[in-house]
Amino acid sequence: MPLEQAQKSALREKVSTANKSNVDAITDEVTAALGTLDADDKDYARVQGWLEDLATVKGGGVPGKF
Repeated sequence: MPLEQAQKSALREKVSTANKSNVDAITDEVTAALGTLDADDKDYARVQGWLEDLATVKGGGVPGKF
């Protein structure tokens, strides 16, 4: 089942403001949301992308910057 719009917006906001001090907690929330989605769900790829962005933040980088 796709994520509800309110949940998706809240997660997107958290991902966009993630920093080294809160990245682990946000990653846990996003991973939990991913666990509720089917692999063919339209939100599945989006949520996986958020996890990649969070991994970049955890490594000290800025998502989308090279």
